[in-house]
Amino acid sequence: MPVEPAVAPPPGNRRFPLFDSLRAIAALSVLLTHVGFICGANLHAFYGRYTARLDLGVCVFFLISGFLLYRPFVAARVEGRPRPSVGKYAWRRVLRILPAYWLALTLMSFWPTLPQMWTGHSWVYYVFLQNYFPAWSLGGILPAWSLAVEASFYLALPLVALLMRAPLFGRDRSARIRSELWLLVLLSALAIGFRVWVKAEESGAPASNLYSTLIGNFDWFALGMLLALASVAYEGRPRPAAIRLVERFPSLCWAISLALLWLVATQLGITAEFPQEYSDFQWLAEHVIYALIAFFLLLPAVFGDELGGLPRRILRNRALAWLGLISYGIFLWHLPLATWLWNGRFGGALRHAPMLELTLATLAVSTAAAAASYYLVERPILGFKERAPWRAKGAATQPAQASPATAAAGEASGIAG
Repeated sequence: MPVEPAVAPPPGNRRFPLFDSLRAIAALSVLLTHVGFICGANLHAFYGRYTARLDLGVCVFFLISGFLLYRPFVAARVEGRPRPSVGKYAWRRVLRILPAYWLALTLMSFWPTLPQMWTGHSWVYYVFLQNYFPAWSLGGILPAWSLAVEASFYLALPLVALLMRAPLFGRDRSARIRSELWLLVLLSALAIGFRVWVKAEESGAPASNLYSTLIGNFDWFALGMLLALASVAYEGRPRPAAIRLVERFPSLCWAISLALLWLVATQLGITAEFPQEYSDFQWLAEHVIYALIAFFLLLPAVFGDELGGLPRRILRNRALAWLGLISYGIFLWHLPLATWLWNGRFGGALRHAPMLELTLATLAVSTAAAAASYYLVERPILGFKERAPWRAKGAATQPAQASPATAAAGEASGIAG
């Protein structure tokens, strides 16, 4: 069966099909937390303390990007092969991210309208610079602050991969794995240290826009990159006991994620107020726990993805996987449409609607918009992912052949494929 272009990998790279549904889970989490905020359920419903914490879907997206985008680079380095073409990588990222985003940003700026669009600084939203201007950061598509961070990661990733090629611990396979590991640990520590420094200097979180930059969130990406390193290191090799445990008991991983969600939602004293007032401990604990929730959520899709278990059965659900296919559009369209449903034409019907009604209405209209965007705009454009514009006319375009173990290969980014 042909792989949809949104989730098709660079030729010769392994596909992780269960990640399709993980993207859907991330997008639906973000949708739920925003709907809960709009209708007041986060503050007033008995389950609001949980829906208020589903902004962790952004963390899931970042780990997915770290894993899937870095894996081709780390696989090439660990196995001593030439690294992927940076030009081809950049071309794929441009085609995957920009057309759908520019379409949503432009259309929704006219209807149902977006804040601060068609002003003197509208251009910043088209080039993902809104995070660097505090007065403008609440304009455009509001959830796109995280997309701006993703775009920064896309730019930085080839540079990080180049840094990783330094032979710090030797040149054999084990040495390359060790150097990857320690550099990822170092970069993560620097990112967390940066957040702690900003918190101390600016006396509050999340008041500073510095938290909404790549350096303030790189530890989340690095955790996904660490999973990519482990996946490559043990591919086709004996697995340690911890990985065998994940393969045999995937439900244990998701149980840990649920327990951590309960912990951050109910045991740390963090409320659903926005903006949130944090103590230093609450602020750092939430950031770290979000990363752990996403980490354990991803594990069954990274190791033993062909095996059984309840989490993998859920992730193989075709409807969920299809939502994952169009999840980028859902992410882009849902908040302005949810706000329109609440305040706009149907405001009279939904103004006092329960959370369920507003969620279903938002999911319906944002899914319709996302599907139209994917099948009418994104999918045709993505057909050019392997046709780089700098190739000579008539040049061969046959993809590199994957090994039998990776013939069904594929790889996608966090928010999009």
